[in-house]
Amino acid sequence: MPMSQDRDIVAGSPLVSQAATLAAVLVGIALSDYLQLEPGMAMALAVICLLLAWMLVEGIPAARQAWASRERRNEAPSIFWRRIGTKLVGLAALLGAVVIACSVFPFFTQSSAVQWVVEASHTTIPLSIMLAIATILYVAVTDLIAKQPDDYLHQAGRAVLMQDFREEDVLFALRLLAIKCFFLVLMFSSGMTALSELADKPAWALPPLSAAWFEGWTRLVFLLDVILAAGGYIATFKLFGWHVRATETTALGWLVCLICYEPFFPAISHAFVPYGDGPGWESVIREGSAVFILWSAAMLFCALIYVWATIAFGPRFSNLTHRGIITSGPYRFIKHPAYISKNIAWWLFAAPSFIASGFAEGLARAGMLAIVTLIYIMRARAEERMLSRDPAYRDYAERVAAHGLLAMAKRRLAPTAPRV
Repeated sequence: MPMSQDRDIVAGSPLVSQAATLAAVLVGIALSDYLQLEPGMAMALAVICLLLAWMLVEGIPAARQAWASRERRNEAPSIFWRRIGTKLVGLAALLGAVVIACSVFPFFTQSSAVQWVVEASHTTIPLSIMLAIATILYVAVTDLIAKQPDDYLHQAGRAVLMQDFREEDVLFALRLLAIKCFFLVLMFSSGMTALSELADKPAWALPPLSAAWFEGWTRLVFLLDVILAAGGYIATFKLFGWHVRATETTALGWLVCLICYEPFFPAISHAFVPYGDGPGWESVIREGSAVFILWSAAMLFCALIYVWATIAFGPRFSNLTHRGIITSGPYRFIKHPAYISKNIAWWLFAAPSFIASGFAEGLARAGMLAIVTLIYIMRARAEERMLSRDPAYRDYAERVAAHGLLAMAKRRLAPTAPRV
């Protein structure tokens, strides 16, 4: 859960914002299906619908408030425009680094997202010019209302121009660039794959309550999640208060996060924790039976909790960053609802297969999945160590400990003293 260092608690996206977030992503998917768009354009349309909804519900009011409360600075126009030019130099350098990375490393060159962008760039030159003009205006307006205009972008520009610069700000810019570049490509590519699968096998067209039906709706939930995540990595707009305040700096924090994603997890899973290599769970639970339906419904429910956690972030979703403390949605009840629900779903899915494998093999495979769960526990602990530097997060953690789901369960289960 990201947060800021200036104690700006985000009551999560309130109910209206969460509803707008969900509605926007569903509208984007429905429009892409109605227009029969190819996966790349369909993913782009869904993300655009999401960004527009966030701007209308949260962004425009926040920008108006920031403009009304801006601090007027007594500085010559030449200083202002010189700083804007330096920021644009820094931005151009960072974008150049992205282009180089996406042209060199196989993870990027082989991704469907980068390939789609390269193909689309040949036919969208007017759009690129419009985006360049909008970027210049955005940088200028954001600088006007910023309390501290001398930000990491300005420092990156100064570094490129070989002027004095703050090293910590430039390192922050590079970490942020790596996070956005890696995860945006990963989420966009995953979304393109999921949209293609949805077009081939729409969940609503499958036989109700069958294995394919539950699998189809789970894929749809996964699609919602990656669209929301892709939007979050794009929506780091300082103008609306969605910017990244800080990033993870420890090697352990990066390791336990990145290890959960492609291309790292498939390689590790194949070599060390292939817990899924075994008989299917249909050998234990017959498809169509009451147990099968209840078991599948429980897994689908966990998936819904998982995507609800992403919806609660609104435009602030991002790994390895601080972007505001989320206190609504499932975060009101527990600190890591996404990790917990995801792992419960994995155990529900794999447990019947473990039983069908026999005692020795099933125990070994269960141990492999336990290692995966341990990785997520380490990931949660690493995030908490990073966030606990901020008093606002410690206040939130204390509230959850006192009034969250576990606290309520303990109070319910606690024995009551007998009356005398």
